[in-house]
Amino acid sequence: MTPDDLALVDRSWRELRLQREQLVAELSRHFSSLSLTALPAESRAEFLVGAVDELVGLLHAPSHLATCARAVGERWPDPLKAPSYAIEGRGFMAAASTCSPAWSDAIERAWRQAWLLLSDVLAAETLSPFGDPNPDGAFG
Repeated sequence: MTPDDLALVDRSWRELRLQREQLVAELSRHFSSLSLTALPAESRAEFLVGAVDELVGLLHAPSHLATCARAVGERWPDPLKAPSYAIEGRGFMAAASTCSPAWSDAIERAWRQAWLLLSDVLAAETLSPFGDPNPDGAFG
């Protein structure tokens, strides 16, 4: 992520935090329209907005981001489906674009980069509670 991307994400997140209720409601509507797991859409939305709030400021400090992202991943409330850019990232951006009158293509691109970075961190086998604990196939 470029410094400009980070600045756009920070600025837009400050605005979106003020509209948390609307953001959660939009995200819940989005998740309700998908065939996900038994986790209620509102619970998924609440968790995701809280996770973004916890992690977005750490995009500036990737060494701390990995540790915090792992802790967030361990609290992920859906035991059957790991968080992903395709579902959570895109859903968040769709909801955010509805809630933010200042949303633009540049903000969308910056958030896409942020989500891809977060997805990479969460997907790394050594960090993710969703990865294979025995990647070499060994037991124990």
